[in-house]
Amino acid sequence: MSPSLTLLGLLALTSVSSSYGKIYENASDIPSLDSYGYVIVGGGLTGSVVASRLTENSNTTVLVLEAGVSHQGVEIIEVPGLQSFTGPGTIYNWNYTSVPQVHLLNNTIPAPRGHVLGGSSSINGMWYTRGSSADYDRWANVTGDQGWLWDELQSYFKKSESLVAPVDGHNTTGQYDPALHGTQGPLQVTVGGFSQSLDQLVMGRLDQDFPFIEDYDNGEPIGFGWTQTTIGNGSRSSAATAYLDDYLNRTNLDVAVNSLAIRIFASNGSRIDTVTFTANGLPINVTARVEVLLAAGVFNTPHILLNSGIGDASELSAMNIPVVHNLPSVGKNLTEQPAISSLWNTSNPVSAAQAEVDYENAIAQWNSNRTGRMVLAISNTVGFARMNVSSPEVQALVEEYGELAPGPASPHFELLPTNAFDAETNFENAQFIFDSVNLVPYSRGSVTLNSANPLGPPLIDYNFYSAPQDILVMRQAVLGALSFISTPDWQDFLTAPASSLLAAVVDEYPNVSNATMDAYIRATTSISFHAVGSCSMSPAGADWGVVDPDFHVKGVAGLRVIDTSIMPFAPAGHSQAAAYVIAERAADIIKGST
Repeated sequence: MSPSLTLLGLLALTSVSSSYGKIYENASDIPSLDSYGYVIVGGGLTGSVVASRLTENSNTTVLVLEAGVSHQGVEIIEVPGLQSFTGPGTIYNWNYTSVPQVHLLNNTIPAPRGHVLGGSSSINGMWYTRGSSADYDRWANVTGDQGWLWDELQSYFKKSESLVAPVDGHNTTGQYDPALHGTQGPLQVTVGGFSQSLDQLVMGRLDQDFPFIEDYDNGEPIGFGWTQTTIGNGSRSSAATAYLDDYLNRTNLDVAVNSLAIRIFASNGSRIDTVTFTANGLPINVTARVEVLLAAGVFNTPHILLNSGIGDASELSAMNIPVVHNLPSVGKNLTEQPAISSLWNTSNPVSAAQAEVDYENAIAQWNSNRTGRMVLAISNTVGFARMNVSSPEVQALVEEYGELAPGPASPHFELLPTNAFDAETNFENAQFIFDSVNLVPYSRGSVTLNSANPLGPPLIDYNFYSAPQDILVMRQAVLGALSFISTPDWQDFLTAPASSLLAAVVDEYPNVSNATMDAYIRATTSISFHAVGSCSMSPAGADWGVVDPDFHVKGVAGLRVIDTSIMPFAPAGHSQAAAYVIAERAADIIKGST
């Protein structure tokens, strides 16, 4: 059976049951559309967390509207090793695409987000990395709210998390610091439960240039360490499995899937209280007696606000959308960390026939006891590094732009070594991928409406490399990856670059010309799946930004945004852990205001 046939077989198993707990697949089954205290738009990561926490109070009623389907019974979501099957082209993804990128040869780039309960936590790579302490301290300084300080947020990191043992039962001493982690939270986090030869190859490379770090969640994540992922008992731990599944028997929590929110408005007076959503193509209104909470994500939250007349007045008027509130920052400040996946051929290729056998055996083992290769998300190791300060180019960069990271212990880029065991893109050949990610992008993009169809997919512009310092950092990130694999052991493992553009860079290494390097960067840059910031926080009285530090949409009563679109800056790592902290803090702030 070929991988494509395997995928078709898996997709055949992913139909969702007609009912489970309090998940309504048909909006007509919702008991009442005017009885809820809170209506949460979006059943993704933050929406699931806040819904769960608010309904801990039996007097608080919540309706969650999710445009996608349920996650329950979907094997390609549950099995960590099948996460690539949830990508573009499936019903579990919004399948958005960017506009042509001016600085990337006019290439378009995917803009994936989860279209399923749990949102992107149900389809992502499951990385759990908090970033640096300076990331959150910068949030606090920018917003004027000391509650966003790293030290103040530690209780929320621990509240959400339960660090669990890997399924292979190996000795984890020295692979993480237990003091940094929670043990009672809903979200399960673990280190890799399946070892591979690549692990020792990475660890054998570490030295003073690439140091080992026991736990990169300590707030100063410089070095290579063992990956932490949101996996428990061999299965994906998403916001939906962690925060919804066990609580759907609450009489005060309802979840409606297949329910696409299109606008919000004030039904009586100036306070936002109503959400219009479509189900089976028909518009339906639901009213929130206390607040509407937008958790539709970095692309869809600004999309809903703009279609509701909340945004830049001149832009809205040009589209004949009645202006409810002039808030020019809506959809601006879109921030994504550009990434390059350098692909190499290796010295131990696997035949198509053997790869198929290995794959089927791994699936069978997972189905038998939730162990084996399929419990590994992507990689067991990851590194965070700063630019080479001895480089004249780096010195010139710092002289011109200053320190690009928020603190001296914050990384500039991420290095991610991965075996290309990927059933979707490269199943039949044993290849090696080394990702280089710019963690401190200064380019800012936007999310806007399509004038031809404002209710259709938004126009997403990452605007990569519009800030000149970003491509300079990416040069350093690619050079860092090449330096890492320059040792004899690595050269024995790798045979040749898998693309001519990478080969041209390697041929000139270590003195790669900017022309050769930039040709490679502009042709191969994609996303890291960490888009944030399109509805940024700012101080309560500031005339810029979209929400205040307590999540209220500025100048609008009855409405908050509670998702990752509020981040003023991306954390120096994967955005998932920070999203859980945002949601946990939002729930507490909302509870405290009632």
